[in-house]
Amino acid sequence: MGSEARFVIAVAGYGARQTSSGARQSPTHLTQHAADRVRDLIVRRELLPGEKLGQVELAKRVGVSRSPLREALRTLESEGIVSYENNRGYVVARLDAVDLSQIYRLRTLIETELLRSLPRPTGQQIAELESLNDAMAGAMAARNVSEMLRYNREFHFAIFELSPLGLYQREVRRLWHMSEGYRATYLWLPETRQRIVDEHAAIIAALREFDVERVVALSTAHRTASENAVIGFLAVPH
Repeated sequence: MGSEARFVIAVAGYGARQTSSGARQSPTHLTQHAADRVRDLIVRRELLPGEKLGQVELAKRVGVSRSPLREALRTLESEGIVSYENNRGYVVARLDAVDLSQIYRLRTLIETELLRSLPRPTGQQIAELESLNDAMAGAMAARNVSEMLRYNREFHFAIFELSPLGLYQREVRRLWHMSEGYRATYLWLPETRQRIVDEHAAIIAALREFDVERVVALSTAHRTASENAVIGFLAVPH
């Protein structure tokens, strides 16, 4: 069994959107629900990289018919989360160290532009960031990786969404979705947990002072630490 197959992280409950019975849901809503559920299964490593996605079984698993599931898989293919292979159909996309390095490089370029376009945050926006960081600290103390991922993502996107660059925001979100299951390894490392919270606090302080270049520098260091941990994990035989 390869390292990918053994790289299983229990991050139960990762941000899947819950919906009621599909009977009264619009086709668009059902497709979005299916995409969210499949993405959730991939992030939680219940569906592993390279695994074939049998549509009949998967449709039952996520609670939709095959038609919205097919549309959902097309959506996930456009995000790079699944891929289509001849003679196999849809499979969970594989990411190796080279792929992840490229994702982090793209994130650096785009996130830096987002941060440099920020307006001065309001007191309420600063308070929201502090609340999210406190929530992440609580999740880390409880060793709840699902909540760590959630609050970490919400913290960073609460900053990115202050920017007027909506297209950049959407592209960064896609890159985060592609690599989130791999980045969960970073949050499992005990030595990094308090440092992440402390780095978030430093970013908040720089935002409060509206020192944009310091925000960029702190965010770059924060992202690089994640990249080194994630890619380093892949390089170690498991």
